[in-house]
Amino acid sequence: MVEHVYRVGDNWRIVEYYDDLAEGRPERYRSLSAWAVGSLAFGLLSILTAFDWVMGAIPMLGIFLGLGALQRIDRTPDELTGVRVAMAGMILSGVFWILGYGWLTYLHFADTPPGYYRITYGLLQPNPADRTGQPPPAARALEGKRVFVKGYMTPGRQNSGISQFVLVPVDNTCPYCAPHPKESEMIQVKLIHGIKANYKTRMLGVGGEFHVRSENDEEKGLLYQIRADYFR
Repeated sequence: MVEHVYRVGDNWRIVEYYDDLAEGRPERYRSLSAWAVGSLAFGLLSILTAFDWVMGAIPMLGIFLGLGALQRIDRTPDELTGVRVAMAGMILSGVFWILGYGWLTYLHFADTPPGYYRITYGLLQPNPADRTGQPPPAARALEGKRVFVKGYMTPGRQNSGISQFVLVPVDNTCPYCAPHPKESEMIQVKLIHGIKANYKTRMLGVGGEFHVRSENDEEKGLLYQIRADYFR
């Protein structure tokens, strides 16, 4: 028990109150912020960022939950705790986000053969507002350039000695696993210089001269074509 003495006018008053710590009494219970726990959980899951660019949403959510937890704890410090948990979640999210994207960037450029420009299928997609479906300017700017792109070979009648095939961004061997790709997501690959390929279900890398089909082309085919002199 602690006594506090103060004066009011000509009178002295004594106020007695209990010091919880001095008396060995437990502190008032404060619940651990659910947002802080969520931030830590997503911080640990942020290691998945190293597997795909879209996984960057995980550390973003971890940082968002951590900031939200700090705000809630600051508003109600007598009811909530978990500052260290929230900070740990945000730190893990930030570190794994940077390391994951750094690793993906390294892979993006490291496996591109010299002399080729690495492209993605997103670069080839038309503007959603353009109902005509015309190739975007970014795709037309690649005309005649040596590009490198990765994708999956569509199954055909041949399993070996293949000189021409269609490359798509996702494995479509299972019709129930992924929707049929759009025309802008298909690249017609023509192997040149006597290169032959065997059918494979794994992701492939193709490099060669890029071409956007036009109405003046005598030989018809898909919208995007590559005369490939590199295949692996």
